[in-house]
Amino acid sequence: MDFYNLSSAKSSRSSLLSLNKVDRSHSKLEVQDCTVYSRVGFRGVGAEAFLESNGLPIPKLPNQSLSYKNGLIILRLSKSEFWVVDTANKHHALIEALELSSKEAINVYRLYCQHSHGCFLITGDADLTVKMFSKVCSVDLSQGVFALGSIAQTSVARTNAIVTKQSMDGVVFTLLLADVASTQYLWEAIEDAASEFV
Repeated sequence: MDFYNLSSAKSSRSSLLSLNKVDRSHSKLEVQDCTVYSRVGFRGVGAEAFLESNGLPIPKLPNQSLSYKNGLIILRLSKSEFWVVDTANKHHALIEALELSSKEAINVYRLYCQHSHGCFLITGDADLTVKMFSKVCSVDLSQGVFALGSIAQTSVARTNAIVTKQSMDGVVFTLLLADVASTQYLWEAIEDAASEFV
């Protein structure tokens, strides 16, 4: 086979965290590790048309995200860069099919965000989530400033990160993607910041 779809090797994935999920029943915020869930990125002048031809909705402007099909999030990080992230661990087949079909697409280049980034999902009271992030991130994530679907490419606990606010089944959550090598450090920083809110 002349094209190895590395991200499709789902069974070989593992998280760098010592625990996949930490039970902090005393906290009103929950942090879930979604690092091993499927995701893929595409860049290039043909990326938008490629995704649309595969039936995916596209955010109109850079630094916006859309929620689609129960936990599938489409991020537009620039005019020509898009990530498709599965936050429900249900869309592996779709993401694998996108990867394989991108081989024949013109002016579309695959990005390996499955391997470069860790992925956390933060749920709980929206105001407490904003307060928690204010301890580790200088971007104001409050509703009046950071609306649903907004993306911040910023620093969280001194780690380069992508943060977006989205909803699934009526529940608002924050999606955090950052350098996979910093996964354990960032998890502990978020856990420590969240532990205040009991």
